[in-house]
Amino acid sequence: MSLVGKVGRKRFRARLAMAVVYGLLVVGAVTTVYPFLVMASTGLKGPTDQNDGRLVPAFWTDPAELERKYVDDKYRGDVSVIASTRIGPEARPDTVADYRAFLEGLPLDHWHAGFGTPPNHVTSRLSRRWQEWLRGRYGSIDRLNRAYTELNTAFQTVAPPNEAFDRPRWRPQPGPKWTDWTEFKATLPAEYRIPIRAERLFQEWLRGKTGNRLADVPAPVRGGATSFEEVRLPSTGPLLDEFKASALPPQFRSGTVEARWAQAAGGPLPIVADERARVETEAPGLRREFSVRNVLYVLDYVAINGRALWNTVLFCLLAVGTQLVVNPLAAYALSRFPMPWTGSLLLFLLATMAFPAEVAMIPSFLLLKDLGLLNTFAALVLPAAASGYTIFLLKGFFDSLPREVFDSAQVDGAPEWVTMLRIAIPLSKPVLGYIALLAFMGAYGAFLYAFLVAQDSRMWTLMVFVYQLQLSAPKAVVMAAVTLAALPTLIVFLLCQRVIMRGIVLPGER
Repeated sequence: MSLVGKVGRKRFRARLAMAVVYGLLVVGAVTTVYPFLVMASTGLKGPTDQNDGRLVPAFWTDPAELERKYVDDKYRGDVSVIASTRIGPEARPDTVADYRAFLEGLPLDHWHAGFGTPPNHVTSRLSRRWQEWLRGRYGSIDRLNRAYTELNTAFQTVAPPNEAFDRPRWRPQPGPKWTDWTEFKATLPAEYRIPIRAERLFQEWLRGKTGNRLADVPAPVRGGATSFEEVRLPSTGPLLDEFKASALPPQFRSGTVEARWAQAAGGPLPIVADERARVETEAPGLRREFSVRNVLYVLDYVAINGRALWNTVLFCLLAVGTQLVVNPLAAYALSRFPMPWTGSLLLFLLATMAFPAEVAMIPSFLLLKDLGLLNTFAALVLPAAASGYTIFLLKGFFDSLPREVFDSAQVDGAPEWVTMLRIAIPLSKPVLGYIALLAFMGAYGAFLYAFLVAQDSRMWTLMVFVYQLQLSAPKAVVMAAVTLAALPTLIVFLLCQRVIMRGIVLPGER
């Protein structure tokens, strides 16, 4: 029955009151949904835009932002390298095509693989491509571990080997892994190939020689440069001779990358023009790859720690099952067999709600330790099997059921357990469904208590692994993980709204 009748709704006061109420409801809905949308949006971003706070990622609509994100991804977020490679912005399409063919013909020790994993990050295009190549080569992680003499838990944990062909004295560590890397590297397209330019090597050599003081660079070499990344490689001079003698890797002494390009086409390397052309032609694929990268990593992370998923499923099932057994039994007993001190007992049960759950964690931990139940499902399930609020709610519901129904069952000779299972429980399905949902959400979202009583990693639930992930992963990956972790409860809530509302409303109506 509506609180305001049809006639009363036409009055100005009633309309104003209803407008205020609905306005407050809309504001409440927005303040609830907006943070979730921001969290989900952040999970689609990366290191360049994860802190912008925008609801819609900028690279979805802004070509300049997409290019900036692409360049940052290609050079692993190294600002110095990016500034040094901003050359050749103007080039004809045929020159760009020649440059790509030139990159594919460069020796393997004349370029580094791009799109690697930046520092303090966990995934990259290069890593995923390398891992897929290894999966096709070895088939199982055990075969790979035997070949590499490593202890990888899955292909997703195998990182590409380090290479530093820009260092004069660096030599690769020979072995099966380097042999595989060399074969894999030869398959990389021109997009992944970052040429090792003598000019970049000269800039870094100057930086070290002068102690990062640009003013100490001789004026003829420095020219109008305002940073080391703007210093150009001189054609002659003592500094050039010293650089070639002490800092130029041996594979470049017979000819640098710039010299090879000058013989092939001339002019500066069209690096910027090539990258812009790729962003323009491959924009939809780049947006899709940037958007799903974090999600794919989180799914791989869950697959690696697959036991966490099964632990969470089993924990939720046991929590729901125990609470649907213990609480109805206790509430039914208090309802059907009242005692003089039933009111005091209910007051005691409700008093447990006055204390935060954290207060009971340490006593529960000590008790479980004395019973030898730590790192077991019993430790996760038993302390929450009985709930004072749930028992109080169910007792009130059982009290509201017609007494005549129970009296008729007794006259027919039905035992008490039959009366409970055939009459009380079927009539209580709405409130039991509501309690089951509360039990599921409590078990699924449990982190601190689950981590406290089950410290063995084999017993960790999904939420514990999400917490562990945020210790090493960047913000965008963590937001993607939290969003995916929130989806099950969101889906359950949307699918079971009717059950939730009936469980809340029916006890009051009765």
